Amino acid sequence: MQQPSLAVIGAGPGGLYAAREAARLGMPVTVFEKNTVGEKLNCAEGFFDSLKLLAPPAQGVRCKVQEVRFAAKDTFAMDCSGLNLWIIDRQEWQKALLEEVRALGCRVHELSPVTPEQLAMLEREFDWVIDASGVSALKNKQLAGSAGQHILTAQYTLGGDFSDQFGKLRVVFEPNYCGYYWIFPKSAGQANVGLAWIGKKPAGLRISHELKRIVDKEGLRGYAILKKAGGPIPTARQKAVLGRTLLVGDAAGLASPLHGGGIDTACISGILAARAASTGNPMQYSQSLEKVLAVRLNLEQKILNLWKKLSFTELNGLLSLVFGNQLRRFACLLKYRTFWPEMAALRSLTSGYLKAEWQNPLHPDILTANFRIVTDEPEEDKKVCLK
Repeated sequence: MQQPSLAVIGAGPGGLYAAREAARLGMPVTVFEKNTVGEKLNCAEGFFDSLKLLAPPAQGVRCKVQEVRFAAKDTFAMDCSGLNLWIIDRQEWQKALLEEVRALGCRVHELSPVTPEQLAMLEREFDWVIDASGVSALKNKQLAGSAGQHILTAQYTLGGDFSDQFGKLRVVFEPNYCGYYWIFPKSAGQANVGLAWIGKKPAGLRISHELKRIVDKEGLRGYAILKKAGGPIPTARQKAVLGRTLLVGDAAGLASPLHGGGIDTACISGILAARAASTGNPMQYSQSLEKVLAVRLNLEQKILNLWKKLSFTELNGLLSLVFGNQLRRFACLLKYRTFWPEMAALRSLTSGYLKAEWQNPLHPDILTANFRIVTDEPEEDKKVCLK
């Protein structure tokens, strides 16, 4: 029996993972990429597979992250040894994925942008289309859709001495906006330094000027700016099935509403979309997204909703509850008891004990199940695997 044909629009993480999965399932696959694969990337290059569904990246890994330091009024260290968190070189990683999908028989057309009019032609020519076109989803353009909620970002890739920070990430919160800035070293001599504004744009501030201020604040003014990047990241989930077109990754608004990361959700949604297309059942894709990703994204939205309401002092208290030492944590438990559900959610997402499965959903009562993690129960009681 002949397998249905598939067109994939976009050769980013979601598109390449979809193409690879579909080819492994025997589908004839054609990929259209508007640029050269691995070029013109806007990404902090942190690959955080919080659900532990994906194999570690085979190429492009610069380091396995050992620690993240969060700073507000106080500084907190998060041990990352139990997390699937890597700093990668996106260009190298995606070019390696490109070779994989070509070796599986996929046809890949680079420098081949697809217009909304051409999308309509592809929908007639192919049995299924996966829209992995990124932040400006092609299918939504065709339908004059709106991205809705988004995170605004700006980033420099800096060249200089980051040898004492390599293998560690730094995330800093400031009192004058809802968001954070980051320093993600890619090597001893290079780092991505960026800023994200979440929700409403701060009045009277320009993100490019704020990023320059942060560079000065961190003592990095003399470092070479190797690359500038940034732009909006859509975090409002879109309808993922539109006729015979399935939207994945940023095109479906699947980036984290809490921090904007979306490599893992792009890869996962690409795999799920390919599996649904191979069976000819698009609703399987919608159902799989709900099972595999919705609980995590809803938890992150719940934390974000609280964050937007907090004062800077209260935000520091929430961080104390999640990442502080035992003494600091218990000192804050009663003072900030109204934060317990969000604190438990954040702790579960960063503890390393959370694990999803492809076939079984994460449980909606994840907050209750994981609350014992934050109260320093014996180690054998901490290992919670939610199915």
